[in-house]
Amino acid sequence: MTDRGNRHIEPVRRLKVSDSVAANLEQLIEQGQYQPGDKLPPERILAEQFGVGRSSMREALRLVEANGLLRTDHGVGVFVVSNTKPVPMLSELLLFDDFTVPELFEARLSLERDAAGMAAKRITDDEAEELQRILDEAGNPSLSNDAFVKLDAELHRAIVKATKNRIWERVYESIMPLFITYSHRVIQLPGRRESAHNSHRRIVAAILDRSVREARTAAVKHIREVEREIVKHLDSATETAENSAR
Repeated sequence: MTDRGNRHIEPVRRLKVSDSVAANLEQLIEQGQYQPGDKLPPERILAEQFGVGRSSMREALRLVEANGLLRTDHGVGVFVVSNTKPVPMLSELLLFDDFTVPELFEARLSLERDAAGMAAKRITDDEAEELQRILDEAGNPSLSNDAFVKLDAELHRAIVKATKNRIWERVYESIMPLFITYSHRVIQLPGRRESAHNSHRRIVAAILDRSVREARTAAVKHIREVEREIVKHLDSATETAENSAR
């Protein structure tokens, strides 16, 4: 006779606030309460409507944008571009699956390394100017950490776009929200922002020089460096939590 009480049951994975808000917002869009072309209310108003903090609302908007339903026009607002998701996005699938930080960075390293090399081959003059503009803007010391993280994502997005490979673009948009979450956690660490910007400068310089090998090498060094910082941060947070529990 089978002992039903001994059956293995997987623990329920708890959603973050931003994930829950993103799911609710996507449902509103899919139900037609927001139509393609509509401009969403300001972030502050949305946060009040959903009853969450602005940082959670901001992250939720990033997730919905990564899923192809929204577009951000900087200085103008956030607009609905579609009310349907053709297929589940990778970021959505990862949300309900277990993965390790090394696995995540292994995937990102492959993407960023190859994208940097391909961008060095294919980047246009206009794209090169845009890449330099983002880099210069990110170098402004008066920027908030949130603004820097946003520009960080824009820079990597511009590099992937320069490859002219739409599949890579879709993969990037799918996994980047996960890395943005980690970036917000470690950007306040001493020297992290300056280190990230210096790495970006080396990557951009190699791409603008059309040096494939140097671009790939700089990208690998950058991703490895970010991985080390995040793992160190997570280990420290775990140790602090364990000490507090004693």
